[in-house]
Amino acid sequence: MDVLRDVVWRHAAGMVYPEDLPMAAAEALVRGVDSPALRELAGLARDSATTEIEDLYRDALGELDVTIPDWREAARWWLGRLAEELVQGRLSVAGLARKIVPGEEWMTGDEFRFAYLGYYWQEMVDLTSAPQVRAAEIDLVDAARALLPQPSR
Repeated sequence: MDVLRDVVWRHAAGMVYPEDLPMAAAEALVRGVDSPALRELAGLARDSATTEIEDLYRDALGELDVTIPDWREAARWWLGRLAEELVQGRLSVAGLARKIVPGEEWMTGDEFRFAYLGYYWQEMVDLTSAPQVRAAEIDLVDAARALLPQPSR
């Protein structure tokens, strides 16, 4: 079931589009997750009606007893995941800029700072000098670290 968790959370955060759900369903089937609606969803074409895709997606999750997270909770999860990948070196700053959501008023200060710096990264690169870009990259990684769980002492 873990195979669906990432898709469910990213979709709730607005990072997986409906047209990508049939392929995600097919991948879940290959990995042993199965339900009637999931099979039907996997058989749809990418250009199927969005409402049909979304309805089958919700039906499949219901059959599998998977809860769809609140979009804010999902967006926070997505920010945390991106922060972790950036800090651990699995994601470049340029790659982050293509995946991050803009800062929103409901975010915590640390979340907003990370989202803001990441979202406007390309503009920063285009408008500043190399030393300023390097300093901004350090600030962005520091903002990412602030979102990660702190080790207990």
